[in-house]
Amino acid sequence: MNKSRARLLVVVAGAVFMALVSSGAPASAVSGSPDEQKLADMYAPVVVLREHTTPCGAGEAFVPVSVDSVLKSMDVVLRGPDGQVVKQAPTAADLAGKGEGYYLDIPGEPLSPGCDYETYFWATGEAAKPTLYSDVVKDPNHPDQLALQYWFFYVYNDWNDKHEGDWEMIQLLFNATTVQQALTQSPVSVAYAQHEGSEVADWNSPKLHKDGNHVAVYPGEGSHAAYYTQSHWFGKSAAAGFGCDNTSPNSVAIKPTVVVIPTDPAAQTGEFAWLNYTGRWGQKAPSFNNGPTGPTTKTQWSEPVTWQLNEGRTSATAVPIVAGPAANAFCAATTAGSMLFLKVLANPWLILGSLLALIAAIVLIWKSTKWKGTSSELVAQKRLAGQIVDDSFGVFTHRIITLGLIGLFGLAALALTVWLQSLLLQPISTTDLTRVGAPRWDWLAIPSVLLSLLIVLPALGIVVSAVQHALASEAQGERINAFSAIGAAISRPAGAIAFLVMYVLVALCFAFVITIPVGLWLISRWAVASPAAVVEGTSARSGLSRSALLTKDHRWRTLATTIVLWLIAVVLGPLVGGVLLLLTSLDFVQTNWIAGILLAILVPIAATGLGLQYFDLVARSKSDA
Repeated sequence: MNKSRARLLVVVAGAVFMALVSSGAPASAVSGSPDEQKLADMYAPVVVLREHTTPCGAGEAFVPVSVDSVLKSMDVVLRGPDGQVVKQAPTAADLAGKGEGYYLDIPGEPLSPGCDYETYFWATGEAAKPTLYSDVVKDPNHPDQLALQYWFFYVYNDWNDKHEGDWEMIQLLFNATTVQQALTQSPVSVAYAQHEGSEVADWNSPKLHKDGNHVAVYPGEGSHAAYYTQSHWFGKSAAAGFGCDNTSPNSVAIKPTVVVIPTDPAAQTGEFAWLNYTGRWGQKAPSFNNGPTGPTTKTQWSEPVTWQLNEGRTSATAVPIVAGPAANAFCAATTAGSMLFLKVLANPWLILGSLLALIAAIVLIWKSTKWKGTSSELVAQKRLAGQIVDDSFGVFTHRIITLGLIGLFGLAALALTVWLQSLLLQPISTTDLTRVGAPRWDWLAIPSVLLSLLIVLPALGIVVSAVQHALASEAQGERINAFSAIGAAISRPAGAIAFLVMYVLVALCFAFVITIPVGLWLISRWAVASPAAVVEGTSARSGLSRSALLTKDHRWRTLATTIVLWLIAVVLGPLVGGVLLLLTSLDFVQTNWIAGILLAILVPIAATGLGLQYFDLVARSKSDA
C-alpha cells in the first residue's frame, strides 16, 4: 500500500471512529444463550482510552476489536513451526487445532514498529467497530461461584515490550451457580488483568468507577494493562509490569460491541473456531516480544476464581501527581533500557558495535587526562580536565557548610515547587469517566508548570552564582558565608542570568534532535559565563563574551569537562533515587527526598567545577600571553 495513501486512511478512519464514539449503551452481537447475552450486556465495560488525535502521535492508537481485524486479511499469514507460510488470509477454521509453533504474522516488524501497525490497523476499518468478547466460566475448585469475563483483543502491544497481537481481560465474580441466578444479583468482586498479574476490588469499592452497572476500564497506553482509574502506574515485577503505565487524561470513552462466546465447547466452531487455536497471535520474536497465546491457554479461562484469589493484588502503585526526580528517573530509565534492549535484539551487531565504540571513547577520554586532584585549598590555578572534576569534590568537602547551605536553598525551591504543583493538580471529583484523574483546576495545569519553572530556574541560577561568589571571595583570600553568597547572587544577578541564558538555550537546542550540535557548541562557548560575570564584576552579556574568549582555544576540553560536571549534577541524584525505588522497599517520598538531597549536594559541586574551570582558563590565557 502506498505510504501516503495509508497515512490518509489512518486520518480518515480516525475521524470516523471519533464520530462513532457514543455515550449510549453498548451494542451486542448475539451468539451465546439469550441469558448469557443479557448478563454480558448488563455489565459490559466502558473502555476509557488515552486520546489519540494525531496519526502516529501520542495517545492510544489501538482499540479492542474483533479477531476479524487479523483474520481473512490478505496481509496476514499463518506460519508453521518451520516458519513457512501455512495459509495467507487465514480464517478461524484455518487456526482451529493448530498449537505450539504456529503463529500469525501481521505486516510490520514488532521490534521496529514505526507507524506500520497503526497504519495497517486503521486501514482495516475495524477501529470503527470496537468489540469485546465475553464468556461465562465456572471454576471446578469453586462450584458456588460464577465468573463473567470480558476479553480484549488488540492488534499490537506498543509499550516497553513490543509484540504483535495482545489479549487482555477483566472478570466479575458472582455468588451464583447459574447465569439466571447471576441476573438477579450484583457481582461480589472484580479482577483486572495487569501484565502477568491482576488487581482485585470489591464491587462497592470506591476505586471501581461505573456508569450504572457498567464498569470503567482504563487500559495503559500501549500495554493495555487494565487499571481502575486515571493515573501513572509504577511496576518493578513481571506481575505489575516493569516500568510505568499511563492511563492519565485526556481520554475518550468507548462502549464496544459485546460478542458472547458460547459456553459449550462443542459450540465453539465456525466463527469461534479460533478458540481452539493455541498458537501465537503475533509474529515470532526474541525474548518477551513473542506474540501472545489466546484466552483458552490462560489460567483464568479454566480456573477463574482460583486465578483471582492466587494472583490478585489489592492495589496498584500510582506514581504521585508530581512524580519527583526518583520516579521520573525510574520511568525514563526503564523506557530507555527497554528501547535499547529492543534495538539490540533487532540489530545486535550494529548496536553492540556502537556501544563498544562508545565505551572505547569513554576509556580514551578517561586515560587522556590526569584525575588525581591538586590542593583543594588553592582555587585559582591551572588544572587538567580530570583534576577540575576531582577537585570539585575536594573544594566542596573543605567548604561543606557554606556550599551545602547554598545547595539547600535550591532544595527548598524544588520542594516548594513540588508542593505547589501537587496542590494545583489534585484530581477533580467528578462522575465523568474520562476525567476522574484530571486536575481539580485543569486550566491551571500549564500555568503550574510555568510556575515551577519560574521558581526552579531562578533558584538554580542563584545557586550556581552563589557558589561562584563564594569561590571568588576564596580566590581573593576571604571567606563569606552561605547567606552572604546567596545575597550577593540575588543583589548582583549577572552570574545567575548568564548561566540561565546558556542553560535555557542549550535545553531548547536539545529538545530538537537536529539542533543538538548547536547546543553542544553553546556549552563549549559559554560554559564559564557565570563565574566570569561574578569574578570580573561584569554584566551577563559581558560574561558570555568573556567565556567565549577564554574557551576559544579549549573548546573540546571545555565541552567534555562541562558535560561530565553536569551529568554528575543532573543525572546522579535522580538515578540513585530510581535505583532505590527498584531495589528497595522505600516509597516515592523517601526516594525523592534522597534524590533531592543528592541534587542539593551535587549541583554546588558541579557549579564549583565551573568556577575551577574558569580560573584554569584565566591562568592559561595569562601563560599564553
